[in-house]
Amino acid sequence: MSEETEGQDTGAEAVAGGVDPAAMALALGGASREQADAFLKDQRRLIAEQMHHLHGQYVHLRLGIWEKRLGVLLRIATAFTGLAIAAGLAFMIWDASQSSGLLIEPFSIPPDVAQRGMTGQVVAAKLLDQLALMQAQTVSARSPKSYSNNWSESGIKLDIPETGVSLTELDDFLRKKLGHDTHITGELVRTTSGLSLTARTGMEGAESVTGSEADLDILVQKLGASVYEATQPFRYATYLIEHGRPADAIPTLKALTRSSSPVDRAYGYAVLGRQIGERYGIDASIRVFEHGIATEPDNSLAFFYLGELERNRSLPEQSIRDFQQAGALIRKDPLALFDAGSISRLELSYQALLDTQFGNFNAAEREEAEYTQSIGSNVPTIAALLTQLLAREHNLAAARAMLADAANYSVDLQAGHTALERIEARMQIDAEAQDWTGVLSEIGAIAPLLQQYPGMRSFLPTMIVPLSTYAEAGLGKSIDAEAHIATTPPDCYDCLITRARIAELRGQRLRADWWFARAIAAAPSIPFAYSYWGQALLTRGDADGAIVKFTLANQNGPKFADPLEMWGEALMAKNQSHLALAKFAEADKYAPNWGRLHLKWGEALGYAGRKDEARAQFQKASTLDLTAADKAELAKVSAHG
Repeated sequence: MSEETEGQDTGAEAVAGGVDPAAMALALGGASREQADAFLKDQRRLIAEQMHHLHGQYVHLRLGIWEKRLGVLLRIATAFTGLAIAAGLAFMIWDASQSSGLLIEPFSIPPDVAQRGMTGQVVAAKLLDQLALMQAQTVSARSPKSYSNNWSESGIKLDIPETGVSLTELDDFLRKKLGHDTHITGELVRTTSGLSLTARTGMEGAESVTGSEADLDILVQKLGASVYEATQPFRYATYLIEHGRPADAIPTLKALTRSSSPVDRAYGYAVLGRQIGERYGIDASIRVFEHGIATEPDNSLAFFYLGELERNRSLPEQSIRDFQQAGALIRKDPLALFDAGSISRLELSYQALLDTQFGNFNAAEREEAEYTQSIGSNVPTIAALLTQLLAREHNLAAARAMLADAANYSVDLQAGHTALERIEARMQIDAEAQDWTGVLSEIGAIAPLLQQYPGMRSFLPTMIVPLSTYAEAGLGKSIDAEAHIATTPPDCYDCLITRARIAELRGQRLRADWWFARAIAAAPSIPFAYSYWGQALLTRGDADGAIVKFTLANQNGPKFADPLEMWGEALMAKNQSHLALAKFAEADKYAPNWGRLHLKWGEALGYAGRKDEARAQFQKASTLDLTAADKAELAKVSAHG
């Protein structure tokens, strides 16, 4: 290395070590080589020490940075822990404030009874078991949040004091201070006649039962029923109805209609009205719901069930009005009767009933089926309604299957009404098949029903008589049919149509037209009278007049398949089979399993020269239900290819 280079390196090292280059130059200027080397060695050692010291400072600085970072993380973790504890405590406070369970404290027991093992805790446990059993055996669609005093099986428990401090005791303390639990206390005392078992349920008062010591288990059962009625009156009434004691439920339901709670009043009227109908008749039931509406105009349940009764009374315009009012109130839910899921389910149900009034049986059947699926249990009255919808959709195979399956359905709060609707459904299936003898054979099942539910007699004129009298006329018993239909109410829409159809069967065309006109005047927005009148005109050979009626029926019920299919038949009668195809295709959207529809559709395709498509329709018709006349016609057209 040259001296020049050495000098440059030395200067660089000096600069790196923090030494002034000018001072170094002066120091080395007069020094010997040995002195200069020693000086440079000292400088290198100094530089190394300074570098080591700087490295130590750097390491310390890095440790300080990590220490600060860990401190921040520790503070964050502490904050999160605090927040978690605060959130947990807040949840415990909120949960305690929402508590509405049933706490059964150990009973006070005579010492001699306790010595034999019947301690206060044992009696309390037996009462707990009885209440849990009754709760488990009560099926109610009422939303839990609508109960002012609501508890479930999991919300019934023994209240046994604990020792020490624990979360359980803190939770118990909060529930006592903030919650709405019902505390049951009680005692067993000796009387001159045996034992008296008493339970006190706070504001509900005391309930007592008496009996012998040997009947202590029976006393607990009776006391459980009294406590259940006092703390959960709606569920208790439901329990009685579901266990075949509807008469015993009526006093409890009447008491609910006088409750200070508008929610309890609404549900009280909802069940009371149906029970009154089965015992005292449809008019008495209607009065209950009308009184419920007068008492509470926002009672959506009263409007809903009133609409159902008006449907049973064959008053479709009034029924639609009340269903629409029920729907508007259900969506707003001003009384807070339902949770969100219940509202959406009920919207399905009342929409199905509205669709039924306009002949959209296909949509109504889907909606009722979806409603049943959404509640997770099978409802007998809906099964009967589904059967009728399928029958009127001309899907008789599915209707029969639904009716057979209904026997497996759950308990019913309106068993009498459901039983009558099943009879009506069977008659409807037979009527669609034009099995008039089968229709009349169902009448025999009515007498036993009326013995158990005498009020159902008042439902017969509008639900059963229109079907039975037309069957009589179909069998040639026109005089009997006229006499029986004359006993029906003058405002019954289905009865007016049946009067017209019976007159038509008897060849009394002017009289038939008069009754059809009366039916239309009674319910101008309903499509059925227009459709049946059009059918009568088509049978007379008046295709143009029939099309006018079918057009009006379609305007009122655009998804009602019957007028569309018969409109197609009217066009075929006018030698316009090419136009009929569109009507048949439209009808197929709403009644895809109607045998006659596919038979006539095949005929129209044959006339239009589309033989392969015609054969496909004939093949489909052969797999579906057909009347005897339609079967003969299918055999004839199939034979001609």
